[in-house]
Amino acid sequence: MEINYNIVSFIDTLGLIQGVILGLLLIIINRKKDKSTLFLGLFIIVYALNLLPVILEDLNIITYYLQYDLLPFDFTWLMFPLFYIYVQQVSILSKNKLSYWTLIPGVLEFIIGVFVFFQDNDSKMEIEESLWYNLILLGGVLFSFYIGFKTLNFIKKHTKELKDQYTSTKYKELRWARGFVGFGLLLTFITIASDFFDTGFYFDLTISTINVMLLYWISVRGILQQNVETLIPVENSEKTVDKSDKNNDSSTNSENTAKLLQEIKKYIQDEKVYTVPDLTIIDIAEKIGTHPKRISGVINSQLNQNFNTYINSFRVEKAKELLRSDIANSLSVEGIGNEVGFQSKSTFYDAFKKYTGTTPSRFKNSA
Repeated sequence: MEINYNIVSFIDTLGLIQGVILGLLLIIINRKKDKSTLFLGLFIIVYALNLLPVILEDLNIITYYLQYDLLPFDFTWLMFPLFYIYVQQVSILSKNKLSYWTLIPGVLEFIIGVFVFFQDNDSKMEIEESLWYNLILLGGVLFSFYIGFKTLNFIKKHTKELKDQYTSTKYKELRWARGFVGFGLLLTFITIASDFFDTGFYFDLTISTINVMLLYWISVRGILQQNVETLIPVENSEKTVDKSDKNNDSSTNSENTAKLLQEIKKYIQDEKVYTVPDLTIIDIAEKIGTHPKRISGVINSQLNQNFNTYINSFRVEKAKELLRSDIANSLSVEGIGNEVGFQSKSTFYDAFKKYTGTTPSRFKNSA
Protein backbone atom coordinates (compact mmCIF):
# COMPACT_ATOMS: atom_id res chain seq x y z
CA MET A 1 0.00 0.00 0.00
CA GLU A 2 1.37 3.39 -1.02
CA ILE A 3 0.09 6.30 1.06
CA ASN A 4 0.12 9.63 -0.76
CA TYR A 5 1.52 11.97 1.88
CA ASN A 6 1.02 15.61 0.84
CA ILE A 7 0.75 19.11 2.29
CA VAL A 8 -2.99 19.40 1.51
CA SER A 9 -3.80 16.29 3.55
CA PHE A 10 -1.59 17.58 6.37
CA ILE A 11 -3.45 20.91 6.49
CA ASP A 12 -6.84 19.14 6.33
CA THR A 13 -5.77 16.84 9.18
CA LEU A 14 -4.69 19.87 11.18
CA GLY A 15 -8.11 21.40 10.53
CA LEU A 16 -9.87 18.20 11.60
CA ILE A 17 -7.98 17.92 14.90
CA GLN A 18 -8.23 21.64 15.61
CA GLY A 19 -11.95 21.70 14.79
CA VAL A 20 -12.85 18.79 17.06
CA ILE A 21 -10.85 20.24 19.98
CA LEU A 22 -12.26 23.76 19.57
CA GLY A 23 -15.77 22.41 19.06
CA LEU A 24 -15.58 20.42 22.29
CA LEU A 25 -14.23 23.52 24.07
CA LEU A 26 -17.22 25.56 22.88
CA ILE A 27 -19.62 22.87 24.09
CA ILE A 28 -17.90 22.81 27.50
CA ILE A 29 -18.06 26.61 27.99
CA ASN A 30 -21.71 26.76 26.91
CA ARG A 31 -23.73 28.90 29.30
CA LYS A 32 -27.31 29.30 28.14
CA LYS A 33 -27.84 32.58 30.00
CA ASP A 34 -25.01 34.70 28.63
CA LYS A 35 -22.95 32.64 26.16
CA SER A 36 -24.83 30.02 24.12
CA THR A 37 -22.07 28.10 22.34
CA LEU A 38 -23.52 24.56 22.26
CA PHE A 39 -24.75 24.67 18.67
CA LEU A 40 -21.69 26.57 17.49
CA GLY A 41 -19.54 23.82 19.03
CA LEU A 42 -21.57 21.16 17.23
CA PHE A 43 -21.25 23.16 14.01
CA ILE A 44 -17.45 23.34 14.36
CA ILE A 45 -17.23 19.58 14.99
CA VAL A 46 -19.35 18.57 11.97
CA TYR A 47 -17.46 21.11 9.84
CA ALA A 48 -14.20 19.44 10.91
CA LEU A 49 -15.50 15.87 10.48
CA ASN A 50 -16.58 16.82 6.97
CA LEU A 51 -12.86 16.90 6.12
CA LEU A 52 -12.21 13.26 7.10
CA PRO A 53 -13.48 11.60 3.86
CA VAL A 54 -11.43 14.12 1.86
CA ILE A 55 -8.31 13.31 3.89
CA LEU A 56 -8.69 9.56 3.39
CA GLU A 57 -9.18 10.03 -0.34
CA ASP A 58 -6.19 12.39 -0.70
CA LEU A 59 -3.96 9.96 1.22
CA ASN A 60 -5.05 7.19 -1.17
CA ILE A 61 -6.29 5.09 1.76
CA ILE A 62 -9.76 4.45 0.31
CA THR A 63 -8.16 2.87 -2.77
CA TYR A 64 -6.80 0.08 -0.57
CA TYR A 65 -9.49 0.03 2.11
CA LEU A 66 -12.81 0.28 0.30
CA GLN A 67 -14.68 -0.29 3.57
CA TYR A 68 -13.86 3.33 4.50
CA ASP A 69 -15.63 4.65 1.41
CA LEU A 70 -18.82 6.69 1.95
CA LEU A 71 -18.10 7.61 5.56
CA PRO A 72 -21.30 9.17 6.98
CA PHE A 73 -19.57 12.50 7.51
CA ASP A 74 -20.99 14.48 4.62
CA PHE A 75 -22.85 16.99 6.77
CA THR A 76 -24.07 19.24 3.95
CA TRP A 77 -27.63 19.00 5.26
CA LEU A 78 -26.62 19.72 8.86
CA MET A 79 -23.89 22.39 8.96
CA PHE A 80 -25.82 25.53 8.07
CA PRO A 81 -28.86 24.62 10.25
CA LEU A 82 -26.58 24.23 13.29
CA PHE A 83 -25.08 27.67 12.68
CA TYR A 84 -28.56 29.12 12.06
CA ILE A 85 -29.81 27.93 15.45
CA TYR A 86 -26.65 29.25 17.12
CA VAL A 87 -27.30 32.69 15.62
CA GLN A 88 -30.90 32.55 16.85
CA GLN A 89 -29.77 31.65 20.37
CA VAL A 90 -27.32 34.54 20.74
CA SER A 91 -29.52 37.15 19.04
CA ILE A 92 -31.83 39.71 20.59
CA LEU A 93 -34.72 37.61 19.20
CA SER A 94 -33.70 34.49 21.14
CA LYS A 95 -36.95 34.54 23.14
CA ASN A 96 -38.84 33.76 19.94
CA LYS A 97 -39.37 30.17 18.83
CA LEU A 98 -36.14 28.65 17.51
CA SER A 99 -36.02 26.73 14.22
CA TYR A 100 -35.05 23.30 15.52
CA TRP A 101 -37.03 21.75 12.64
CA THR A 102 -34.15 22.66 10.28
CA LEU A 103 -32.07 19.92 11.93
CA ILE A 104 -34.44 17.11 10.92
CA PRO A 105 -33.22 16.67 7.29
CA GLY A 106 -29.58 16.60 8.44
CA VAL A 107 -30.25 14.02 11.16
CA LEU A 108 -32.16 11.81 8.70
CA GLU A 109 -29.37 12.15 6.13
CA PHE A 110 -26.82 11.09 8.77
CA ILE A 111 -28.89 8.02 9.71
CA ILE A 112 -29.15 7.05 6.04
CA GLY A 113 -25.40 7.63 5.67
CA VAL A 114 -24.63 5.28 8.57
CA PHE A 115 -26.85 2.60 7.02
CA VAL A 116 -25.11 2.98 3.64
CA PHE A 117 -21.64 2.92 5.23
CA PHE A 118 -22.20 -0.57 6.68
CA GLN A 119 -23.19 -2.08 3.33
CA ASP A 120 -20.76 -4.31 1.42
CA ASN A 121 -18.36 -2.70 -1.05
CA ASP A 122 -20.30 -3.72 -4.17
CA SER A 123 -23.51 -2.25 -2.78
CA LYS A 124 -21.67 0.94 -1.88
CA MET A 125 -20.39 1.36 -5.43
CA GLU A 126 -23.87 0.79 -6.79
CA ILE A 127 -25.35 3.33 -4.36
CA GLU A 128 -22.65 5.92 -5.11
CA GLU A 129 -23.44 5.76 -8.82
CA SER A 130 -27.21 5.83 -8.34
CA LEU A 131 -29.40 8.80 -9.25
CA TRP A 132 -31.06 9.08 -5.84
CA TYR A 133 -27.69 9.30 -4.05
CA ASN A 134 -26.57 12.19 -6.23
CA LEU A 135 -29.95 13.86 -5.82
CA ILE A 136 -29.47 13.75 -2.03
CA LEU A 137 -26.07 15.42 -2.42
CA LEU A 138 -27.57 18.11 -4.67
CA GLY A 139 -30.48 18.56 -2.26
CA GLY A 140 -28.02 19.14 0.57
CA VAL A 141 -26.32 21.95 -1.34
CA LEU A 142 -29.64 23.62 -2.19
CA PHE A 143 -30.83 23.24 1.41
CA SER A 144 -27.59 24.85 2.63
CA PHE A 145 -28.24 27.88 0.43
CA TYR A 146 -31.85 28.06 1.64
CA ILE A 147 -30.80 28.01 5.32
CA GLY A 148 -27.92 30.38 4.60
CA PHE A 149 -30.26 33.01 3.18
CA LYS A 150 -32.67 32.45 6.08
CA THR A 151 -29.78 33.14 8.45
CA LEU A 152 -28.89 36.37 6.64
CA ASN A 153 -32.53 37.47 6.77
CA PHE A 154 -32.70 36.63 10.48
CA ILE A 155 -29.56 38.68 11.22
CA LYS A 156 -31.20 41.59 9.36
CA LYS A 157 -34.24 41.34 11.68
CA HIS A 158 -31.91 41.05 14.67
CA THR A 159 -30.11 44.26 13.68
CA LYS A 160 -33.40 46.12 13.19
CA GLU A 161 -34.68 45.12 16.64
CA LEU A 162 -31.27 45.83 18.18
CA LYS A 163 -31.33 49.42 16.94
CA ASP A 164 -34.83 49.87 18.33
CA GLN A 165 -33.52 49.15 21.82
CA TYR A 166 -29.84 50.12 22.05
CA THR A 167 -27.75 53.15 21.08
CA SER A 168 -24.49 51.25 21.60
CA THR A 169 -24.53 48.25 19.25
CA LYS A 170 -20.82 47.41 19.18
CA TYR A 171 -20.22 43.63 19.41
CA LYS A 172 -23.98 43.07 19.26
CA GLU A 173 -24.75 43.31 15.54
CA LEU A 174 -23.39 39.83 14.66
CA ARG A 175 -21.57 41.25 11.65
CA TRP A 176 -19.00 38.46 11.85
CA ALA A 177 -21.78 35.84 11.59
CA ARG A 178 -23.28 37.61 8.58
CA GLY A 179 -19.85 37.78 6.95
CA PHE A 180 -19.20 34.10 7.60
CA VAL A 181 -22.53 32.98 6.13
CA GLY A 182 -21.97 35.07 3.01
CA PHE A 183 -18.42 33.77 2.60
CA GLY A 184 -19.53 30.21 3.45
CA LEU A 185 -22.15 30.24 0.70
CA LEU A 186 -19.58 31.56 -1.77
CA LEU A 187 -17.08 28.89 -0.71
CA THR A 188 -19.73 26.18 -1.09
CA PHE A 189 -20.55 27.40 -4.60
CA ILE A 190 -16.87 27.49 -5.60
CA THR A 191 -16.25 23.99 -4.20
CA ILE A 192 -19.23 22.55 -6.10
CA ALA A 193 -18.24 24.37 -9.30
CA SER A 194 -14.68 23.03 -9.01
CA ASP A 195 -15.97 19.50 -9.65
CA PHE A 196 -16.54 20.53 -13.27
CA PHE A 197 -13.01 21.87 -13.79
CA ASP A 198 -9.43 20.65 -13.47
CA THR A 199 -8.49 22.78 -10.47
CA GLY A 200 -5.11 21.37 -9.52
CA PHE A 201 -2.88 21.39 -6.45
CA TYR A 202 -2.92 25.11 -5.61
CA PHE A 203 -6.71 25.29 -5.60
CA ASP A 204 -6.90 22.36 -3.15
CA LEU A 205 -4.19 23.95 -1.01
CA THR A 206 -6.09 27.25 -0.91
CA ILE A 207 -9.40 25.61 0.07
CA SER A 208 -7.70 23.56 2.79
CA THR A 209 -5.97 26.62 4.22
CA ILE A 210 -9.23 28.59 4.21
CA ASN A 211 -11.01 25.77 6.06
CA VAL A 212 -8.38 25.72 8.82
CA MET A 213 -8.48 29.50 9.18
CA LEU A 214 -12.29 29.57 9.25
CA LEU A 215 -12.48 26.87 11.92
CA TYR A 216 -10.12 28.83 14.15
CA TRP A 217 -11.68 32.24 13.45
CA ILE A 218 -15.28 31.12 14.05
CA SER A 219 -14.27 29.41 17.29
CA VAL A 220 -12.57 32.56 18.60
CA ARG A 221 -15.56 34.71 17.62
CA GLY A 222 -17.87 32.26 19.38
CA ILE A 223 -15.80 32.39 22.56
CA LEU A 224 -15.92 36.21 22.54
CA GLN A 225 -19.57 36.61 21.53
CA GLN A 226 -21.99 37.31 24.36
CA ASN A 227 -25.72 36.68 24.08
CA VAL A 228 -27.58 39.85 23.09
CA GLU A 229 -30.36 40.30 25.62
CA THR A 230 -33.68 41.86 24.69
CA LEU A 231 -34.67 44.72 26.99
CA ILE A 232 -38.38 44.27 26.29
CA PRO A 233 -40.36 41.31 27.70
CA VAL A 234 -41.67 39.45 24.64
CA GLU A 235 -44.83 38.07 26.23
CA ASN A 236 -46.16 41.44 27.36
CA SER A 237 -44.95 43.92 24.76
CA GLU A 238 -47.50 43.32 22.02
CA LYS A 239 -50.43 43.05 24.45
CA THR A 240 -49.48 46.32 26.13
CA VAL A 241 -49.25 48.27 22.88
CA ASP A 242 -52.39 46.71 21.37
CA LYS A 243 -54.43 47.41 24.48
CA SER A 244 -53.43 51.08 24.57
CA ASP A 245 -54.27 51.49 20.88
CA LYS A 246 -57.68 49.80 21.11
CA ASN A 247 -58.75 52.07 23.95
CA ASN A 248 -58.50 55.16 21.68
CA ASP A 249 -60.20 56.12 18.42
CA SER A 250 -58.02 57.16 15.48
CA SER A 251 -58.17 60.94 16.08
CA THR A 252 -57.46 60.62 19.80
CA ASN A 253 -54.70 58.12 19.11
CA SER A 254 -53.10 60.52 16.62
CA GLU A 255 -53.15 63.30 19.21
CA ASN A 256 -51.69 60.99 21.84
CA THR A 257 -48.94 59.91 19.44
CA ALA A 258 -47.93 63.49 18.68
CA LYS A 259 -48.03 64.34 22.39
CA LEU A 260 -45.89 61.32 23.28
CA LEU A 261 -43.33 62.15 20.59
CA GLN A 262 -43.07 65.69 21.93
CA GLU A 263 -42.67 64.36 25.47
CA ILE A 264 -39.87 62.01 24.37
CA LYS A 265 -38.08 64.81 22.51
CA LYS A 266 -38.40 67.24 25.43
CA TYR A 267 -37.02 64.74 27.93
CA ILE A 268 -34.04 63.87 25.70
CA GLN A 269 -33.19 67.53 25.08
CA ASP A 270 -33.76 68.79 28.62
CA GLU A 271 -31.88 66.00 30.36
CA LYS A 272 -29.27 65.60 27.57
CA VAL A 273 -29.54 61.82 27.96
CA TYR A 274 -28.20 61.40 24.41
CA THR A 275 -24.73 62.03 25.88
CA VAL A 276 -24.96 58.71 27.76
CA PRO A 277 -22.91 56.31 25.56
CA ASP A 278 -24.86 53.15 26.43
CA LEU A 279 -28.33 54.71 26.58
CA THR A 280 -31.18 52.23 26.00
CA ILE A 281 -34.85 52.63 25.25
CA ILE A 282 -35.64 51.27 28.73
CA ASP A 283 -33.86 54.26 30.31
CA ILE A 284 -36.24 56.66 28.58
CA ALA A 285 -39.33 54.46 29.01
CA GLU A 286 -38.86 54.30 32.78
CA LYS A 287 -38.43 58.07 33.11
CA ILE A 288 -41.52 59.07 31.12
CA GLY A 289 -43.64 56.11 32.25
CA THR A 290 -44.38 54.61 28.83
CA HIS A 291 -43.89 51.10 27.49
CA PRO A 292 -40.69 50.86 25.40
CA LYS A 293 -42.57 49.27 22.50
CA ARG A 294 -44.82 52.31 22.42
CA ILE A 295 -41.79 54.60 22.23
CA SER A 296 -40.10 52.65 19.42
CA GLY A 297 -43.43 52.43 17.57
CA VAL A 298 -43.93 56.20 17.71
CA ILE A 299 -40.37 56.90 16.53
CA ASN A 300 -40.72 54.35 13.70
CA SER A 301 -44.12 55.52 12.46
CA GLN A 302 -43.79 59.29 12.91
CA LEU A 303 -40.14 59.84 12.00
CA ASN A 304 -39.34 56.73 9.96
CA GLN A 305 -36.33 56.19 12.23
CA ASN A 306 -35.27 53.62 14.79
CA PHE A 307 -34.30 54.45 18.36
CA ASN A 308 -30.58 54.29 17.53
CA THR A 309 -30.71 56.77 14.63
CA TYR A 310 -33.10 59.04 16.54
CA ILE A 311 -30.69 59.41 19.46
CA ASN A 312 -27.77 59.84 17.05
CA SER A 313 -29.58 62.79 15.45
CA PHE A 314 -29.44 64.64 18.79
CA ARG A 315 -25.78 63.72 19.17
CA VAL A 316 -24.93 65.04 15.71
CA GLU A 317 -26.76 68.32 16.36
CA LYS A 318 -24.83 68.77 19.61
CA ALA A 319 -21.57 67.87 17.85
CA LYS A 320 -22.25 70.54 15.19
CA GLU A 321 -22.79 73.06 17.97
CA LEU A 322 -19.50 72.12 19.65
CA LEU A 323 -17.57 72.13 16.36
CA ARG A 324 -18.68 75.72 15.78
CA SER A 325 -17.72 76.79 19.31
CA ASP A 326 -14.39 77.58 20.97
CA ILE A 327 -14.32 74.14 22.59
CA ALA A 328 -13.35 72.72 19.19
CA ASN A 329 -9.94 74.34 19.68
CA SER A 330 -9.26 72.35 22.85
CA LEU A 331 -10.89 69.04 21.89
CA SER A 332 -10.06 66.72 19.01
CA VAL A 333 -12.82 65.68 16.64
CA GLU A 334 -12.85 62.25 18.30
CA GLY A 335 -13.05 63.96 21.70
CA ILE A 336 -16.13 65.88 20.60
CA GLY A 337 -17.67 62.62 19.43
CA ASN A 338 -17.10 61.13 22.88
CA GLU A 339 -18.47 64.29 24.50
CA VAL A 340 -21.84 63.92 22.75
CA GLY A 341 -22.19 60.19 23.41
CA PHE A 342 -20.49 58.31 20.57
CA GLN A 343 -18.28 55.44 21.72
CA SER A 344 -16.03 55.21 18.68
CA LYS A 345 -14.60 57.49 16.03
CA SER A 346 -15.99 55.38 13.18
CA THR A 347 -19.54 55.45 14.55
CA PHE A 348 -19.31 59.22 15.03
CA TYR A 349 -18.03 59.79 11.49
CA ASP A 350 -20.67 57.50 9.94
CA ALA A 351 -23.55 59.13 11.81
CA PHE A 352 -22.28 62.67 11.20
CA LYS A 353 -21.85 62.10 7.48
CA LYS A 354 -25.30 60.50 7.26
CA TYR A 355 -27.00 63.61 8.67
CA THR A 356 -24.78 66.35 7.24
CA GLY A 357 -23.28 64.88 4.07
CA THR A 358 -19.77 65.72 5.25
CA THR A 359 -17.22 64.60 7.85
CA PRO A 360 -16.76 66.26 11.26
CA SER A 361 -13.25 67.42 10.26
CA ARG A 362 -14.48 69.17 7.10
CA PHE A 363 -17.42 70.65 8.98
CA LYS A 364 -15.03 72.02 11.62
CA ASN A 365 -12.75 73.57 9.00
CA SER A 366 -15.64 75.24 7.21
CA ALA A 367 -17.32 76.49 10.41
